[in-house]
Amino acid sequence: MTAVKYNADLICHLVWRDFLLRYKKSVLGILWSLLVPLGQLAVLVLVFEKVVPLNIEDYPGFVFSGLLPWTWFSNSLGSAGYLFTYNRDLVRRPNFEPSILVAVNTLSNLIHFLIFLPVLFLILAFYGRHMAFSLLFLPALVFIQSLLIFGLSLITATLNVFYQDVQYAMNVAVMGLFYLTPVFYQADAVGDKYRLLYAVNPLSVLVESYRAIFFQGMAPQWNLFLLAALISTIVLGLGWLIYRRLLSTMYDFL
Repeated sequence: MTAVKYNADLICHLVWRDFLLRYKKSVLGILWSLLVPLGQLAVLVLVFEKVVPLNIEDYPGFVFSGLLPWTWFSNSLGSAGYLFTYNRDLVRRPNFEPSILVAVNTLSNLIHFLIFLPVLFLILAFYGRHMAFSLLFLPALVFIQSLLIFGLSLITATLNVFYQDVQYAMNVAVMGLFYLTPVFYQADAVGDKYRLLYAVNPLSVLVESYRAIFFQGMAPQWNLFLLAALISTIVLGLGWLIYRRLLSTMYDFL
């Protein structure tokens, strides 16, 4: 129990340190965490509401409700590959559990996700969209996405110690996944022969579930919700298996 409490306290300390150091030498500081997604939102709204209109009602609220979980996912995976290599001195310390760094990275980006939520609520309120009971599903969605991010980040961080191409490949995969996830378009617009591809994409299901509770004010589809939970759990198990099997060898490469 003492070890669990120690690791929990260590994670909290490292998350707070990472959050402070990220904007320490920046003039605007934490405002950048708001300006970047708002800039993405402005570009998507300009393109798909004005230039190539998709004719989606209350489009800014529609996009932002999907962009927030996507940003949490992409930022976490974008920095996962170097967690062990850039912190090799910390990883080599006796009795230090390297997977803590993956948890810290996941939770640090989760904080930014939570910071954005009041902005999303203001946008939705502007369009007269209100949430009540549907917000009760938010903790479950955050938990499932945390499992998915942690598992994929663990795989990326571990394999990147041996092959640094892994992080580059992950960045390309994340970029491609953005267009295969209904962040800026409706999932119903996908052709029937591609529906299965979207159903087995846990991130696609999670984005649609977030949009259901935020934008539509209703519960997510339980069948797809449970499928996303199952796939995320499998990814977590696979990531932990790869990590534990390569951990001893990883120290030699670091």
